[in-house]
Amino acid sequence: MRNRGSNEPAYESRLAGMRVSPDARRANAGAQRVCAGRCGIWALVMRGLMGSVMSVVAACGSTDGPLLRALSAGDAAAGDALAQAGAEPSPSGDSMLIRPGMRLHYQLTGEPSVDAAAQVFVIDLFDAEPAQVATLRAGAAAGRIAIAYLSAGSFEPWRPDIAQFPDSVVGTRLGAYPDEKWLDVRAQAVRDVMQARLRLARDKGFDGVLPGALGAYRSDSGFPLTQADQLDYDRFLSSEARALGLSPGLSGDFLLARELAGAFDWAIAFGCLAADSCGALQPLVEQHKAVFNLEVDGDLNELCARAEPLGITTILKRPTFDAWSRSCP
Repeated sequence: MRNRGSNEPAYESRLAGMRVSPDARRANAGAQRVCAGRCGIWALVMRGLMGSVMSVVAACGSTDGPLLRALSAGDAAAGDALAQAGAEPSPSGDSMLIRPGMRLHYQLTGEPSVDAAAQVFVIDLFDAEPAQVATLRAGAAAGRIAIAYLSAGSFEPWRPDIAQFPDSVVGTRLGAYPDEKWLDVRAQAVRDVMQARLRLARDKGFDGVLPGALGAYRSDSGFPLTQADQLDYDRFLSSEARALGLSPGLSGDFLLARELAGAFDWAIAFGCLAADSCGALQPLVEQHKAVFNLEVDGDLNELCARAEPLGITTILKRPTFDAWSRSCP
């Protein structure tokens, strides 16, 4: 489970002992297989490149069709080309699928809480069943947004697709997560696996993805990775996600937030108030994009008072990232 911002070393050392074990996650995956009906009300959000027009259409009878699938691959590729060329995109928070002010429910353990008072739900890509995603999105508040968490930069030995990684792309162990190893994000084999994972997210009915572990270039990864390598990989993930109709979220490496603000639609930080590092998120806030921050301890009222002037939505969670959550009013 990738649950920290890699630019927050003091905070990540505190989270190192809070990680959910692979055995617990495998047991959790089995416990989560529940039945759900296929019929629901789907909101299909259509928007043009850099535009602000939103059309909502109701339909019933399918568990497919994430909210962003109406965004064409051509428009997405054009938007990424602008971002990579250094063009500053127009503020488009109101036309984004995930918008500032929305409530987030982030849960990586236990059966997903479909009754949570939130519009955006982040759950694990591999643990979730398509029927669960359908139930989540077609529940009491139809049109809720389902986001798939996946580790895009580390080798997690309990994942079902690990045989697709050749030994040559698996590097050194992560200091705070010794059961994981860094991946060579330059390698085509790594990108092939991530493309397959993104397709899996689409096929399960997710609306977006949250790739984690995007800070190998600043670590002793076992590979001579540079900042340029990381930027290229992060933009690759964003472009591939958008081409599949998935909304990409940025997590972890906010030292590159200014360069990546145009490539990602929203962001989740971990403990930026505790680490006094929320300022790194301002490039996304300035573009009117939703920025969430998860804290694992502290007084909620105090946390909310500190986060509000920064334009960041803060949520208080348990370290295990289960269903329990407290949000600012």
